[in-house]
Amino acid sequence: MPLHVLHVAGADVPITSLTLLLASAILLLPFLVWKYVLQDEQPYPGIPMLDTKEEGEKTNSEAKKRYLLKAKEILHQGMAQFNGRPFQIIGRNGPIVVIPTAFANEVRNDTRLSIAGQLAKDFFPTYPGLEPFGASVSNDIFQDMIRKNLTQLIGGMTPELSNELNRILGDVLPSGKEWSEIKFHRLALMIPSQVSAKVFLGEPLCHNKEWLDISIKYTVDSFIAARKLRVTPPFLRPVLHHFMPEMKVIKQEVARARELIEPEVEKRRRARREAMAAGKEPPKPMDSLEWLDEVAAGRPFDVALAQLLLSVAATHTSVRTLVALIYDLIENPHYIDLLREEIIEVLKEDGGWSKNSLYKMRLMDSVMKESQRMHVVAALTMNRRVMEPFKLSDGTYLPKGAIVAVPTHELTEEATWPDADKFDGHRFLRMREQPGQENRWQFVSTSPDHLGFGHGLHSCPGRFFASNATKITLIHMLMKWDWKLVDGQKRAPQSRWQSEFAPDPEATIMVKSRESEIQF
Repeated sequence: MPLHVLHVAGADVPITSLTLLLASAILLLPFLVWKYVLQDEQPYPGIPMLDTKEEGEKTNSEAKKRYLLKAKEILHQGMAQFNGRPFQIIGRNGPIVVIPTAFANEVRNDTRLSIAGQLAKDFFPTYPGLEPFGASVSNDIFQDMIRKNLTQLIGGMTPELSNELNRILGDVLPSGKEWSEIKFHRLALMIPSQVSAKVFLGEPLCHNKEWLDISIKYTVDSFIAARKLRVTPPFLRPVLHHFMPEMKVIKQEVARARELIEPEVEKRRRARREAMAAGKEPPKPMDSLEWLDEVAAGRPFDVALAQLLLSVAATHTSVRTLVALIYDLIENPHYIDLLREEIIEVLKEDGGWSKNSLYKMRLMDSVMKESQRMHVVAALTMNRRVMEPFKLSDGTYLPKGAIVAVPTHELTEEATWPDADKFDGHRFLRMREQPGQENRWQFVSTSPDHLGFGHGLHSCPGRFFASNATKITLIHMLMKWDWKLVDGQKRAPQSRWQSEFAPDPEATIMVKSRESEIQF
């Protein structure tokens, strides 16, 4: 029923609840445009700007796309133009203050910088489907579980992870002695996903095909959805996200993940309560479903969202690391022979797996770090949001809410690394042999000179687990299969993105089974 009647142009127009809503939306539009375009998307005051917008562009949408495609060129231009001083660019989601690596140690442990705040800015966790990236699971519970539980148990997991990888790789790689062509990126997605499920979920969920499918798909689909939102004009996101097919897909994946995870969690909690009521020691499975409850100590958290975030964290970077590593070894095949010799020597000496077997494989560690140097995951790292304003040592004022990051391009530059464009698998092995440098150049070590895992307070907490899992995977792959490029292919195909290392998901390589010289 009309609430009132408005006389417009000689006609009576009924004012209903719907028309009031539409009128309110129209009245709010200038505010939304001001907030999201004229405020949130504006450069930060007082910091020099490398303008990548072209004439006639009113929003940052095209500049964001330009960054995705030309990030390396943009960052090189900024570093040259501003002579090592902080500057800002339009990045993948608006203005970013680029802090040169000379400042990395200065900001690495500064608590006024927040990774959770940056995730909230970059991954839109208030939108349905992207909730796993929210602060509710990106907090101390998540970090503490990895540091206190997962990292402490890594050494004892090697035999179990090896058995799991033997099963996984035996299922997905060919057993014949003839060369087979495979899409390695697709296979690489499956490996860390299944390994992490074994550790994070335990039985029976770790072998649940539907969960494994969801965890892989969500890792890929959530990044696609977030990327789509970033290049959408900010004032349109609150409306358009409801209609994006990419958002619909991840909402369904989150809902199904919850249906799979929550019954198992409740079953465990019920068993714990019943055991305690009977005066018995409650069962304590060795996986993150149990660890998260222990670390939370009553603090609220969403276990389904936590498991999805764990899966994303374990899979996203590990996949790219493994793909880059295999291609580097195929292109430098003499390292395959050297690594096989090292594997055989260590496992024979240890009589199989020991707690220190992986640590003894120093060439493997060096090869992995060199591969990471040449194929660093992103053009910018140490991405943080400023929670309290402060000044850098050069006087640069960082306002509250600013997004800051450190560039990684120096990892592939001659000024930092001799023969930077050449793959040298012994590079970090030689550096570790220098007095006092034994620990600085391990694969898991971080420093301003090698930001593969970030640096400081928020460096990747899962890198120790990822390192061991990747090494065990590589051992099985090298000892039990041969690898080569497709005939006529000279280099590993790359994605067109410059903002991050993204291997071509459709690229193929050749593989065939071989007899391992040693059983493990």
